[in-house]
Amino acid sequence: MRYYELGPTSDAGATKWRWGITGKRPWGLPGTECPRCEAGGATIALNYPSVDLSGLLEEREYRRARLAPWDEYVRLRDRVLSLMPPGAVVRPGTEMGALVGRVRGLPPPVAMDAPWNLYAQPEGVKRLLAAGLCGIKPVPTALKVGRDVPPLLELELGVGGDYAPECRPELVGEPCPVCGTQRRGLEPYRWWLDRDALPEADVFRFRHNPACTIASERFVEVLRNMGDTGIQVTEIAPPAAREANASR
Repeated sequence: MRYYELGPTSDAGATKWRWGITGKRPWGLPGTECPRCEAGGATIALNYPSVDLSGLLEEREYRRARLAPWDEYVRLRDRVLSLMPPGAVVRPGTEMGALVGRVRGLPPPVAMDAPWNLYAQPEGVKRLLAAGLCGIKPVPTALKVGRDVPPLLELELGVGGDYAPECRPELVGEPCPVCGTQRRGLEPYRWWLDRDALPEADVFRFRHNPACTIASERFVEVLRNMGDTGIQVTEIAPPAAREANASR
């Protein structure tokens, strides 16, 4: 099975679609810094649109983006862990809830406006599910659309995958006893996936970089059968495999 990195095309002239989203999520965890190792900040791309915090007494504490002390972050994080999807990765900056805002123009059946956001119209969801793909979890958005424009759903993506052993960064020292962060060597410029660590999903976020959306060749085949979607696909493969594919 081949795997590909997905992202919106950077060439505006390569697609007929002219559209965009202005929106935000209602809730999120604050950024923070570990008091022991000073690791911290806020992670982008860890978004869980299916998580609804409206029933929490403390839900207002999740509405304002900010940096918070470690103890406050831990309290807020632990309060929502039971509401997260199975296997969810939760870090500072994780956002929750359906997108609220507006869609400009008409998106393609399956669409991306950033490498970590994957959307679909109802027809696109239907085609993905009909293909028997795994890991397809459409979640309604609260985005307003134009007249005669179908509602836009967001695909909630799980997190998984690992670097292949031969390109995996070296671990440095021991994990931090407070936050669990472990230093790593330089991230590889060229990398490929460990076939023994793949999730049971045809599309997912890469564990070491949640802003990277990865899809199987089964997903990409369905995507290509839709014609122009404005989504660029780049194969993730060892250099030897890439050279062999290029020579065919």
